[in-house]
Amino acid sequence: MAEKSSSKSCLGLGLSVLILGAIVVITLFSYGTSRYGWKIYLEIFCHFQVQYFLLSLILMGILILLRRRFLILLGFFFCALLSAQILPWYLPPAQLSSGARLESALRVLIANVNTQNKSYDKVINLVRSETPDLAIFMEVDDAWKSQLDTLSDLLPHSSGQTNPYNLGILVYSNLELGNPTIEFFGTENNASVVTQITVAEQSVNLLATHPLPPAKSSFFQARNRQLDLVSQYIETLEGPVILAGDLNTTMWSPYYKRLVNKTRLNNARDDFGILPTWPTKGTYHRIPGWLTSLFLIPIDHCLISSELDTTNIYTGADTGSDHRPLIVDLRFAS
Repeated sequence: MAEKSSSKSCLGLGLSVLILGAIVVITLFSYGTSRYGWKIYLEIFCHFQVQYFLLSLILMGILILLRRRFLILLGFFFCALLSAQILPWYLPPAQLSSGARLESALRVLIANVNTQNKSYDKVINLVRSETPDLAIFMEVDDAWKSQLDTLSDLLPHSSGQTNPYNLGILVYSNLELGNPTIEFFGTENNASVVTQITVAEQSVNLLATHPLPPAKSSFFQARNRQLDLVSQYIETLEGPVILAGDLNTTMWSPYYKRLVNKTRLNNARDDFGILPTWPTKGTYHRIPGWLTSLFLIPIDHCLISSELDTTNIYTGADTGSDHRPLIVDLRFAS
């Protein structure tokens, strides 16, 4: 009897150590991939910080059931380290109802519509429902432009360039666009829109961009180069700045961090949560919805300079794309 009890105790201890080891490995891997400029096959894993945290909580629950007090305390320590990558995005809490427009001076809609997506009505209805002052659409071709042009009664000013290979970008606005230009930040045929708008008698710089997805090494390098060139350009600007689009990176990437460190821009979702935008089932019809939900990450962004504050930000209704749209309400800082 004593031998069986001892055997169970050893088994429980061994399992507890194994689970704690898994939590430690997840934590170190999480921090390592998000702190250093790894090559694509490691950097790609930095984007799943929420998933790492949730997995560690599940393991922590099992560890608690095994009742090894010292190992539980160590587990809590490493879970707390992981939470430091997530919780600051929710603190202090900003409980604003979806669609609330509290003292905002400018509403921005950011939507990657995907050229394969033919749900034109969903996007048009979204825009008319949200009534943005500024709308940025990515992965637009000529067919999408002809549909989006029907919004001219709501957003009469526009600039951008279409492309049949998911590299098109268009900006629509109810405010006049000052000196709109098409820029190519190191990537041929991948256009960005640079312009100025006047909000409450103040000039605001807008840069709408869509770096390549890091699906292979050359795209990975092109994305990082574009982010660097965009940051260099923003450093030359005077006055408030809005950088918006599908940046194909999350807040935990070392390349994203390099961008915000150089430009001193703030993510509009700060205090409002992670707000993941990709992937949705969208155009991935053969992939089960539950599977895409497991890998949701925030890659669509609105970055703003210190002259601006966020009054609300949330993901919009399904548009048939593999991205959820992002709606941002901004005002000038006090």
